[in-house]
Amino acid sequence: MNLPRQYPYNPRLWLVALTLGVGPAWLALMGLVYGCWPHGFSLYFGLLPIMLGLLTTVRRLVFKCYLVLDKDALILPTGFGRVRTARIRYTNIERVWETRLPFTVVLSVATKEGKFEIISAMLPDASSYIDVGKFLYAQVDRPNAFCRLPHLYP
Repeated sequence: MNLPRQYPYNPRLWLVALTLGVGPAWLALMGLVYGCWPHGFSLYFGLLPIMLGLLTTVRRLVFKCYLVLDKDALILPTGFGRVRTARIRYTNIERVWETRLPFTVVLSVATKEGKFEIISAMLPDASSYIDVGKFLYAQVDRPNAFCRLPHLYP
């Protein structure tokens, strides 16, 4: 792999559309079922995804973040909204593992400073996630541990 490599690390468009669409759909459904404007819990249950969708939209449009595989370190967005960056030296990586969640896969990297996560839904496509995973597994001397099929990843 030619280094440095830079990958956009932003919420995918389907995630933004899903979070923005679920709230109004819930409110419309409750209005149709009960014949009046939702109130109480059902109102908050509809407003919560709308607020989350607005936050996700602002994160995607305003804060352009990148995951960078440099010659000696991984530069990864971290924190709330993934807008801060952490520089993780390859020599400090102790362990790399993968966790499957609904609609996404998380690649975790453990160092003495803490645990860092690379979320597949934040990368542009499955092939970039697989490239990053193979590269990081190779850094901990397990190059063949990440041999998954690309069609299994969202």
